[in-house]
Amino acid sequence: MNIICIAAHPDDTELLCAGTLIRYAQEGHQVTIAVFTNGNMGDAVIKPDVLGPTREKEARAAAELIGAKFIWGGVTDEHVFPNEEQRRLMIDILREADPDVIFTHAPTDYHPDHRYVSQLVFDSYFQKGLPFIPGQQLPACRFGKAQLYYMDTICGIHFTPTEYVDITDVFEMKKQMLLCHKSQFVAMQDLASTDMLELIEVQSKFRGFAAGCKYAEGFTRLDAYQRGLTRRILP
Repeated sequence: MNIICIAAHPDDTELLCAGTLIRYAQEGHQVTIAVFTNGNMGDAVIKPDVLGPTREKEARAAAELIGAKFIWGGVTDEHVFPNEEQRRLMIDILREADPDVIFTHAPTDYHPDHRYVSQLVFDSYFQKGLPFIPGQQLPACRFGKAQLYYMDTICGIHFTPTEYVDITDVFEMKKQMLLCHKSQFVAMQDLASTDMLELIEVQSKFRGFAAGCKYAEGFTRLDAYQRGLTRRILP
């Protein structure tokens, strides 16, 4: 299968979905990590023209650890909007990945970039397979019934998982992927008083309690017309 995680910012994938992607990669599936923005506004000291390339380099390094394909959207950080231009970009991202399974942010997430990426993924779902959408750079991919899963929110606020993935055996690799984002650690500590390694340790362990394992990631599957599912496809 083709698996894609579409996240708003560098490090979102590693915080919320990396363990599941690692398991898919280990099972031989094609994994793609797409980062929609360039992350260039995420620091109070480092200027955007320096930070953006740094964040891209870090995100690519994390994807390389698991052999994932990488797509860089390049939208200016903090400037995601559900407009025509960004929908065209999202359609092409989906077409490039031709996914069977899509992971993205929950519609209730705390950050507007997260919420609008979620909406853009939802709005672009059918257009990826329609060949006559004007202005697209890539040809239509399969129209098929790709399954869309919403990732957990940071701290699990306003999110109740309906499905879990046991990431106990790959948790150390999840940490290694997150550690690639060196520039994020100082910024998150300074701006949000957050230790990111502690964050994923606590959240993954908490979800693990509910899932009956040591560490887990939680998801909800989008239930919508033409997207029904009679079997489990999460690892």
